[in-house]
Order: sequence, then structure tokens, then C-alpha cells
Amino acid sequence: MHEFHDCSDVLRNVYTFHDHELSADEADEIRKHLLACEPCLDKFQVEEAMRMLIRRCCSAEKAPDELRMRMHATYTHTVIITETQSD
Repeated sequence: MHEFHDCSDVLRNVYTFHDHELSADEADEIRKHLLACEPCLDKFQVEEAMRMLIRRCCSAEKAPDELRMRMHATYTHTVIITETQSD
């Protein structure tokens, strides 16, 4: 188990906390710190708002089929280069 001794420890682990990659005990420790530390809570809330905004803005629309096909063709284009050796 990781010990979160100060704000820098907590803030370094905010992403893993957001992504539910911490053990239950570690997550509880971060929750307790966030409830007791307003500056860390503010930073956590900004990060949470940013993630929600990105999720909402980036998942609503799908690229048009024509664009997706052009992108696919561009990235799957195979180039064969042959070298000739000089004497």
C-alpha cells in the first residue's frame, strides 16, 4: 500500500485515482485527503471537469464515412522501396 504523505503525493496520483487504478485503501486515503485539503480538492475538481468536458466533446460525433475511408487508405498505403547497390 502506498502512503500519501503530502499534497504532492496525492496530486501525483490523481490520474490513477480517476482511472480507478488504486487499491480500495489507497483510494480511501486520497478521498480523506481531498476532503481535508481544499487546494487539492480544487485541483481534483478541475481535473474531473476537464475529463468530463473532453469525454462529452470527443465522443458525441463520429467522423464522416468518406473522411474515415480516406484516413484509413492513407495510413494503410504500402510503399515498397528497393535499393540497388553501387559497385
